[in-house]
Amino acid sequence: MKRKLRYTGHIMRGSSGPLLLLSLEGKIEGKRRQERPRRNWMDDAKEWSGSTSYGDTKRKAENREEWRDMVANLRNEDGT
Repeated sequence: MKRKLRYTGHIMRGSSGPLLLLSLEGKIEGKRRQERPRRNWMDDAKEWSGSTSYGDTKRKAENREEWRDMVANLRNEDGT
């Protein structure tokens, strides 16, 4: 979880270039079979950061110190 959130913050700040940010934010056109909706990378980032929207998560990630403190204090579901 911590590694995934650290990388998400790096991408959302734009530190890795626009192509990775586009892959994180982009949508794929076309139709899929009707089934259970898949979880995506941003669903995890929103849930683990305690945010309610993509914009809120992005604002948190842009503040590097706040994001770093949030990731450092993150706990798994099992309490470790």
